Amino acid sequence: MSAPAHWVRCTLDAIKADSDNAIAGGPFGSDLTQADYVDDPDGVPVIRGCNLGHGERRFYPDELVFVHPSKADALRRSQAYPGDVIFTQRGTVSQVGLVPDDLPWRRFLLSQSQMKLTCDPARADPEYVYYWCRSPEVQRYVENWTIAAGVPHTNLSTLRQTPLLLPPLAEQRSIAGALSALDRRISLCDDQRAVLVQVVDLLFRTWFIDHAPTADKENGLRHPTVDEALYSRLAPAFTVDGDRRFPLAYRLLPLTELAEFQNGSAFGMTDFSPAGEGLPIIKIGELKQGITRQTRYCVFRDNARRIDRGDLLLSWSGNPDTSIDTFLYFGGPAWLNQHIFKIATKRPEDRAYMFGLLRSLKPRLLAFARAKQTTGLGHVTLKDMRTVVVEYPPVMMRDAFDALTAPYFAKIGACDELRASLVATRDELLLRLMSAEARLRP
Repeated sequence: MSAPAHWVRCTLDAIKADSDNAIAGGPFGSDLTQADYVDDPDGVPVIRGCNLGHGERRFYPDELVFVHPSKADALRRSQAYPGDVIFTQRGTVSQVGLVPDDLPWRRFLLSQSQMKLTCDPARADPEYVYYWCRSPEVQRYVENWTIAAGVPHTNLSTLRQTPLLLPPLAEQRSIAGALSALDRRISLCDDQRAVLVQVVDLLFRTWFIDHAPTADKENGLRHPTVDEALYSRLAPAFTVDGDRRFPLAYRLLPLTELAEFQNGSAFGMTDFSPAGEGLPIIKIGELKQGITRQTRYCVFRDNARRIDRGDLLLSWSGNPDTSIDTFLYFGGPAWLNQHIFKIATKRPEDRAYMFGLLRSLKPRLLAFARAKQTTGLGHVTLKDMRTVVVEYPPVMMRDAFDALTAPYFAKIGACDELRASLVATRDELLLRLMSAEARLRP
């Protein structure tokens, strides 16, 4: 990578802070296990691979776990702090993150699979270093030095020798500032999307769990989310079946009778094509983080499952804490990887209802997965889902819910499209700025 003459080439070791454990790894496996996790947000959060990404966001705080402060004290050398750059040592070794300074915790603990760098603020801006470590040059370096036997892994020595192209501090901050502005917009898209999904969840609960429209009509009232046409057709009465009480015209049906659960396909090394050739292969990582430089592509594979914009997906295998979930896919044509169901509803108008239903059933699906969990992984089977009996509403209710939620789903899709565009713009700008192909005005 070419650079201006006044930029310095060095290593990450050269810009670490003058303090103990400025470059450090997580504890040994036996020193930190799941048995140490406590259900206490006043504890010390543990940074795991699921809290990092591939550059789509700096840090994911949603899935933090915690340990007692005394446990963190005993593992002091493996602590991290706001502004530290975090790397994955074992597993998805290309991951990099930056501990944010706007969370309520002032210290964190690395998991066994993470490493951290505390920068010398007189020489290096942590945001710049974070972005640099996402550049193609560093990603190639990590790939070349990854030990592939067994679980892919690297080590602290490799981290210390990671090459770094270092502009003067003011230029570092300018570069980081330009990229951070796009990151903030991406984060805003994520926040807006989350709110829209919460609205759909609330409407689903109101209609199909609390049955508020029927309950209100039973009391001579029209629920504010129900129009006159639907109100006139609602039966103002409930029926009872065992311990269930639900509106007349609803039926009790197994979950698997409401749609076809089509599993994705297994792809091997011989199926992969160069990046950008063919269609992307959508794994759980792509569903959560979008298309990244780590996304695999395939031109064609016999009997492969294809998906497209608007498809409803359910990931059914993986870590129950991070992987089992329901997704709306708003990307373009793609291949679906194994361990993910494409939910083929009998009518397009049923998609909104199925989305809300599957999200409402998440606690039960997680219970199925945890019951089969081994070495951190669990799964939900079709046999499990056949045991889930649903109070299935009539067509008029499903159609009305589809119409009611359509504006929210349209906005969710718009958020996803804008986010993908912003990510592509930021990554292109990252490449140009780090190569000095583009320069920022003072």
